[in-house]
Amino acid sequence: MVYRILFFIIASAALFVQAQDIPPVVSNSLRVSYMGSVTYPGFKVGYEMPYKQTQVFKERRTGVKTFTKERSLNVNFGMYHHPTFHNNYFLQAEWNLRRQKSKGMFYEFSPGLGASRTFLASATYKVDDRGEVSKVPLAGNYFALLSVSGSLGYNLSVRGNLPGKLFVKPGLLFLFPYSKMAYARPTVELGYSWSLSNKS
Repeated sequence: MVYRILFFIIASAALFVQAQDIPPVVSNSLRVSYMGSVTYPGFKVGYEMPYKQTQVFKERRTGVKTFTKERSLNVNFGMYHHPTFHNNYFLQAEWNLRRQKSKGMFYEFSPGLGASRTFLASATYKVDDRGEVSKVPLAGNYFALLSVSGSLGYNLSVRGNLPGKLFVKPGLLFLFPYSKMAYARPTVELGYSWSLSNKS
């Protein structure tokens, strides 16, 4: 059920992106990052689909300040490994709000929604009504997932020929329902976003 909801969200968002009258002025990107949950290692890969870009000019005493606002939809797959607890795999859709300065520095805010599947790190057994013990294969749970994160990064194409962006991205993952509550897990990403055309 959780995966059906996620599929509907991603499909609806993709249709929304395609329905824009003005095509995106920045290219789609492939994002790859190391993603750790505090001290637990993991990874995250994603596809970024921009749909809006606005250039803003502000008058200052020292001159005109220029920056760019970008909006995109990201679809991500990731996991992290908690050695004594579980491996958590997730599929996620993010709405990415980016503000980039003229010299290449940028900030992002990214709320997300998705689905998660955990696999317990140790062997799990169950006892049936007859008292017989058996091992549970691939023991774990499905969860709905909410996320919120912020990024700080630099667009390497502004002053060079590298078609991409470096970023660091701290955030929080919320898994629910988890014992009738929500389970919060802090994360941090260090990654690179490749532009899939000559523009970035």
